[in-house]
Amino acid sequence: MSAVKRLVTEYRGLLTQPVPFGRIEPTDNPLQWKAYLNGPEGSPYEGGVFEIDLTFPAEYPMRVPDMEFKTKIFHANISTDGTVCSTLLTGWAPTDTVVTILQTLFILLAKPNRKSPYQGSSLTDNEYNAEARSSTQKYAKK
Repeated sequence: MSAVKRLVTEYRGLLTQPVPFGRIEPTDNPLQWKAYLNGPEGSPYEGGVFEIDLTFPAEYPMRVPDMEFKTKIFHANISTDGTVCSTLLTGWAPTDTVVTILQTLFILLAKPNRKSPYQGSSLTDNEYNAEARSSTQKYAKK
């Protein structure tokens, strides 16, 4: 199955069974999607909506798509340019889907890996959470 056919199938599935923590929008390019992820409750990202570009390779689902946060975010595992930590989906399998990606990103927002940080390595947990909350309120408006 080609990447485009697979993505059309996945998109139809998301239309009939949307995820409760975000949404997807296709673009004019079938290999480029926009994702909008809600900040998890109880996290410093709560109340925010984060725009993410998903760029699917022609080899999808054999290869994981590129992910880039377009909404500015302060997060230990997301660089200042929006690049997501490359080890995030190291266990990617061809049976994984866009929903897998969204769930993984949602969990990443809920539980950042502070031991492998792009940002906030010198901050205490309280300082980190305050900075993440402030950034969310400033940039990730609904």
